[in-house]
Amino acid sequence: MEVREAIYQRRSIRAFTPEAVAKKTLLQLVDAAVQAPSARNMQPWHFVVVTGRARERLVQKLLSLYDQELAQGVVPPAMELPEPFQSRINQFLAALQSWPQGDRPVELQRGSLAFYGAPAVILVALDQRLSLDRLFDLGAAVQNLLLMAHSLGLGTCVIGIALRYVNQIRQELQLPESIHPVMTIAVGKPDATHPITAFRAGRQDLAACLTWIE
Repeated sequence: MEVREAIYQRRSIRAFTPEAVAKKTLLQLVDAAVQAPSARNMQPWHFVVVTGRARERLVQKLLSLYDQELAQGVVPPAMELPEPFQSRINQFLAALQSWPQGDRPVELQRGSLAFYGAPAVILVALDQRLSLDRLFDLGAAVQNLLLMAHSLGLGTCVIGIALRYVNQIRQELQLPESIHPVMTIAVGKPDATHPITAFRAGRQDLAACLTWIE
């Protein structure tokens, strides 16, 4: 698959088959990620791959925390952003909710915390001692990973909501304090039988994000 194809065809997947992803394949994804450029070749990233029973325990923990909050009447704070960003989020949510989902509707909150059933989860982390400026380097690495996964026939979904419980995640996975997870990625084979798999969020015209100076 050509790079251009991967860039324009890749989309976030929110329904996965339970088929395990081979360790060799997951290592390929991480190896692609670390080929990304970084300031002065600092390579500030760390990847934590979670599969099997460890993944099951993590999902159970996250869903249990979420259910406890609901039972206590704790509601996650609504995301309020300046325009045009809030409108873009609203448009995305409306499009996702109106998309045909058959008899298996996807709930965004619980689905995200369960990584949409993906058999593998990759946590992307930054060393706690480094500046958040280095998140740019991690972003470049994540894009490499996502495109490599797509080229191998795998689906991915970048998920941030799980990090609401970052301390519990660190405890569950016994991660050292120096490792600061900043993103999670669900990885697996897309469930082609689920209508949501065909969903792809739209993009703004270039005019909305481009300034050209000559």
